Amino acid sequence: MFLYRAATISLVSMVGLLLWTQVSAEHVHPTLDPDLPVYSYPDDHEPLSGKLVISGSNTMHPLVQSLVDGLRERHPHIRAMISGEGSKTGLEAVLEHRSEVAAISHRMTASELAEFIKEYGYEPTEIPIAVDALAVFVHKSNPITGLALDELDAIFCHERRRGIPDPIDLWGMVGLEGEWFSAPIHLYGRNEQSGTTAFFREEICKGGPLSPRLTIEPGSASVILELESDRFGIGFSSIGYRASYVKPVPIASVKGGRYVEPTFESTLDGSYPLRRYLYLYVAKPPKSPPSPAVIELIRFALSRQGQKLVLALGYYPLPSQEVSRILARWSKSVSAAQSRSPEQKPGS
Repeated sequence: MFLYRAATISLVSMVGLLLWTQVSAEHVHPTLDPDLPVYSYPDDHEPLSGKLVISGSNTMHPLVQSLVDGLRERHPHIRAMISGEGSKTGLEAVLEHRSEVAAISHRMTASELAEFIKEYGYEPTEIPIAVDALAVFVHKSNPITGLALDELDAIFCHERRRGIPDPIDLWGMVGLEGEWFSAPIHLYGRNEQSGTTAFFREEICKGGPLSPRLTIEPGSASVILELESDRFGIGFSSIGYRASYVKPVPIASVKGGRYVEPTFESTLDGSYPLRRYLYLYVAKPPKSPPSPAVIELIRFALSRQGQKLVLALGYYPLPSQEVSRILARWSKSVSAAQSRSPEQKPGS
């Protein structure tokens, strides 16, 4: 059985607050692309109102909350309900018509898309809003210089589908010496509702199950917080949760290959193996526009102001060329739907 650390919502919130105040000053943020579009709203439009209901990723919850808060500063009449229990629960909320938008920290799988199409009769609208590196963290005192994907598989995964025959459960088995040689490796991660876990299992375990030795934490922040007090621990979480008392482990795609740190440059150019996008998925029928509040949320998230929030929270912003392509597809889809629904006043 997996181990599980119960926690109340208030504790999770406190953990997140503690984490954000301890982000390492040594972590250099990338520069925001100067060509990103500036968000604006026409003065001659009626004040925007309506309701936003967004469910999904715990990893993305601070980002989604900040984006909605930024939008509501400009449109105070918008009401918002945001939950961040996990990517899977976000998709379930959309499938049950309790939410119009799901925040998901991995690209929807073929089975998830099939489930959505079965329910709605069309595909969801996919909007990447940030780039993320899924990092493997250890305590800052850990002398490990890097791990290969097959070693991570033997550390974290139950079936070891990458070929190492036996589990790696001591730090000496990955080359550490002295007091670390016989020290046990303690594993920390997220539950099966987590998009981060789904991504990690797919990329590291090749779809197989995680080790039963894994201690399941209630949120991405709490994974990092556990490593503060456990020198022998290792856990996976978004690079956005990096803190001064942990360090990300450089990763090589193959044993003996080049170890790559999860920097902005290595994440964007694809040399870091665990690169992913963070998505908003919108349940938008092809012939109907989304609500004005959702339209403006997407525009704001992909604006210079929105991507500045992405950067401020430790994630990686999208390049302006990519934003232009995403906005072009989104605007075309919205405009086509609005032309069939002249009674709805657009917010863009």
